[in-house]
Amino acid sequence: MEKRKKTISEIMRRYLVFSMGLLLIAIGTAIMIRADIGVTPIVILPYTASLISPEISVGVWVFIFNILAIMVNMLIRRDTIHKWEVLFHFLLALILGIFTDLSLEAFSDFIPVEYLHRVMTCMGGILVFAGGLYFCRIADVGTFPVYALTKKLSGLFHRRYIQIKLVLDVLFCAFSVILGLLCIDSLGGFREGTVVAAFFMGALIKILIKPLRRFNYLLLPENRVREISSVLDDDISENHFVLTVSHEYGSGGRTIARRIAHELDISYYDSDEIQISGFEIPSGEEPVSTQTDSVGNSIYDLYEWYKDSFNEENELTSDQMCKMEAQVIQEIASKDSCVIVGRLANYVLKNHKNSLHIFITADEDERIKRVMRKENIDSESALERIEQYSQERKHHCYQFSDMQWGRGDNYDIIIKSSKYGVDRTAAILLELIREFRLIQF
Repeated sequence: MEKRKKTISEIMRRYLVFSMGLLLIAIGTAIMIRADIGVTPIVILPYTASLISPEISVGVWVFIFNILAIMVNMLIRRDTIHKWEVLFHFLLALILGIFTDLSLEAFSDFIPVEYLHRVMTCMGGILVFAGGLYFCRIADVGTFPVYALTKKLSGLFHRRYIQIKLVLDVLFCAFSVILGLLCIDSLGGFREGTVVAAFFMGALIKILIKPLRRFNYLLLPENRVREISSVLDDDISENHFVLTVSHEYGSGGRTIARRIAHELDISYYDSDEIQISGFEIPSGEEPVSTQTDSVGNSIYDLYEWYKDSFNEENELTSDQMCKMEAQVIQEIASKDSCVIVGRLANYVLKNHKNSLHIFITADEDERIKRVMRKENIDSESALERIEQYSQERKHHCYQFSDMQWGRGDNYDIIIKSSKYGVDRTAAILLELIREFRLIQF
């Protein structure tokens, strides 16, 4: 996919948003320090060092810590690191250090005493810190020295980024505790707040995505997927008929779509075909996890969104993947008549005059029975799976478009397959499609 050229205005806005993120990170750090029940692993060593050597401020230690990360990264990468990247990381470390000291000065008179007050203060600091990470992420101008180093180590040791991130966080905390015990007879910056920050920062970032989305699009309208997905490219020939099929899980939508494609002798595409037929992910790149926001049971899953707070080199975010899918769908529609299942194809091609958009639903009991047969599971598990898929599709639609999944005015035809059966539903839709094509031509 071609890299879009940024305008000067966009670049300035992105750096403004990034600076806002740095300021929020610094403020969050200052608030957690005032709470005095632990700080995030990423700042635990600078804070512990400031407790050991109070003549040097936390901001200066933050700067030193990041400079060390830059130096280690340079030693590992050697000739592959660009001088502008080093300069960017240096300036970032300097600004973050200054912001941290200014924030601590601003909150110098704020000292919570009661434990409950300190807990609430710490949680507030974590929330502000998470907001800063979110702004740095959407700015998409670069990553922090420590995160760049983490990325490099994950490639060097052939391990998942999250695994390396977890290991480094543990090492930072352990080293902080050792220094604290040896030098000041305390645990340093490590306490219960550190654990909370480490494991729930990602969840907080996910929570902030929805309320801050409008602010994101206001400052950076370029991040809005709809600018790519909702506009029909000029080179898409409307001589090609396109049927888009959205469906409830267990309604038989895919089976019906395949039968229609077979009867009309046109190509069929669903999620797998779209992801592999229209584009190739560049060498060394891979999607960041999945496009669902569910937090899994793995300890690494708790770190997933914390990691994704920065746009890591050679990784594709879910926004980028969705944009690429939209371009693929448009490219598919430009080449030949086809049936496309899911992936917001009805939204991407909503301006395509020679297209029909269908939504297939079914009674819950029928969907449960179908999923039980298909997945060989009991009714309770089938219902859970149906509800899970429904929530994921609704969220995906909400996140990447301005329409509501399953709402009638977003489709040309809504049909209940449980009323007619899969075969009869396919036959009815075929008649309607043929009638539509006769009208069109």
